Amino acid sequence: MAPDATDEGRMLYEERLTFLPGLWMPPAPAWEDLSEADRNRWRKYAGNPESGV
Repeated sequence: MAPDATDEGRMLYEERLTFLPGLWMPPAPAWEDLSEADRNRWRKYAGNPESGV
């Protein structure tokens, strides 16, 4: 995994967090509170823009 994948995954996650209030969704946990498996999933999404996320 690229060294900057962590930052890209976090940036994508935090960008998506901003959409939740407009969708009437409950707040999501902070990046630091996500499990390592969830963080890795966001890193994978950030590394593959065609993943549909």
